[in-house]
Amino acid sequence: IEEKPAYNENLYSRQIGVFGHETMGKLVKMKVFIQGLQGEANVDSIGIETAKNIILAGPASVTIFDDEVTQLSDLGSNFYLNESHVGTANRAQACHQSLINLNEYVKVNLHSGVVDEEFIKQFDVVCFTNCNDRDYLIRINNICRTQEKPIGFIWTANLGLYGNCFVDFGDAHV
Repeated sequence: IEEKPAYNENLYSRQIGVFGHETMGKLVKMKVFIQGLQGEANVDSIGIETAKNIILAGPASVTIFDDEVTQLSDLGSNFYLNESHVGTANRAQACHQSLINLNEYVKVNLHSGVVDEEFIKQFDVVCFTNCNDRDYLIRINNICRTQEKPIGFIWTANLGLYGNCFVDFGDAHV
């Protein structure tokens, strides 16, 4: 008897063709944390694009975090923000419902407050976007590396015409 997948094969058919059933089976169990949904004049927001694409891919959950109040400059690079959000809601709150609507199979959570070791431990992958506090990023990356089951760590920044990305899935990752 063939075991039925724990995901909607019709919804994810294109991804299954690329990733295969084994990878898709792992993806739908994944818990992801994304920090940063900002937009700045002349700089695209990596965070909101990452959140959108990850949610469409179908992990079990995505938790978004951005406590910064929406600014007028955010409207040009975060497609889920509008003028009613400026000065009234933080970027994560303002984007939350639009992100929920992308994929009914993904639980989209909001986080507010401290991002510390206890909080990070609940995720399989954490993604920090445009965070420039080097010491903080190193500390979080070390937390991710030292878990019994290492947590994938991604840091990325878009600097206009160029950007950078640091990816660390631990020593055992192939």
